[in-house]
Amino acid sequence: MSYPLAVVVPTYNRCDALKQCLAHLEAQARKDFEVVIVDDGSTDSTEAWVADYLKRTPLSIRYFRQKNSGPARARNFAVSVIEAPITLLIGDDIFPAPQFTALHMQLHEERPEASVVGLGLTVWDEAGQQVTPFMRWLDTDGMQFNYGELLRGVRPDWKHFYTSNLSLKTSLLRRYPFDESFPYAAMEDIEAACRIEAEHGLEMVFLPDAVAYHLHPMNFRLACRRMEKVGESAAYFDELWPDKLPRKPSALASRLSKMLKRLPLAVTLLEGIANQSLKVACPNRLMRFVLSYYFDQGYERYIRRQASQPGAAAD
Repeated sequence: MSYPLAVVVPTYNRCDALKQCLAHLEAQARKDFEVVIVDDGSTDSTEAWVADYLKRTPLSIRYFRQKNSGPARARNFAVSVIEAPITLLIGDDIFPAPQFTALHMQLHEERPEASVVGLGLTVWDEAGQQVTPFMRWLDTDGMQFNYGELLRGVRPDWKHFYTSNLSLKTSLLRRYPFDESFPYAAMEDIEAACRIEAEHGLEMVFLPDAVAYHLHPMNFRLACRRMEKVGESAAYFDELWPDKLPRKPSALASRLSKMLKRLPLAVTLLEGIANQSLKVACPNRLMRFVLSYYFDQGYERYIRRQASQPGAAAD
C-alpha cells in the first residue's frame, strides 16, 4: 500500500520513549501514513520490543537497524527507502498531538511546491519530566530551539530547520541529504537547510498547532557537556559555510575565557556557581557565559584537531 506521508523515527537506546512515541502515532486523527524506524545500533531492549510490537500494532511500520552512526545517517537511510512523497521527521522522544500528521499533510496538499517545508511546534512534555525554567529558556531563547521568536511572529528561515518536528518533500531530502561528517549530532540539520536555501530555495512555514511533546530531561551540567559538542559541530559548519553564523563574543568574555583555560579547577567551580545561580534567576549573565565558554572550547578543539591532521596547512 502506498501512503502520502512517511514518519521517520531514528532511535538509539530509548526503548521506553519509543514506546510512547509510537503510542502517540497510533492516536493520530489522520492515519494514512507509514512509520520508518531506523535503529542506530541500540544495545537496550529496542530490537526485541519492536519485533513483538510489529505483531500487534495498527500502524504500518518498517523497522531497520544500522551500526551506530548517528541520526544523520539514520535519516538518510530512511529517506532512501521511502516511497511516500512527503517525509515527516521526528525523534524517538517526540510525542505528537492527535492532529500532528493531519496538519503537516494539509500544508503539503495545499502547497505542493518543492521548496515548502513545514515546521511544527515542539514543547516540553509536562507529564514525564519536571520542566524547569532553564529547560523553558533552552526552547525559547535559541540555545536548543528558538520557538519564542516564531511565536512572536518572526518568519522562520533555514536556521529553524528543526528535525524534531519537520515535514518536506521526500525528493528534496534525496537531493540534499544530511551531511554525515558532522562530529556530533548537532547542526547537521541546519547545514542541510543552509545548503537547500543556497542551491534550491527554501520556504519555511510555521505550523504552531502541529504540536509535539519532547521528553528529554535536561539540566545545566548536561547542557554544558552538550555545548562543547555543539561548538565542535559549529566549527565544522563554519568550514563549510564561512560567516553564515558569525559569532561575536564580547572582548571581556574572550579575555575571561582565555584565563579560565589555564585554570581548570576554576572552571569547575564557576560551573557549579552558575548552576546554583539558576535558583535565583534564569536566564542570567553567568549562566550564559559558562555555556558560551564550553561552546568556545568545543569550537577550538575541532580547529586544533583539524590543524593536527596530516597534510594540514602550516601557519
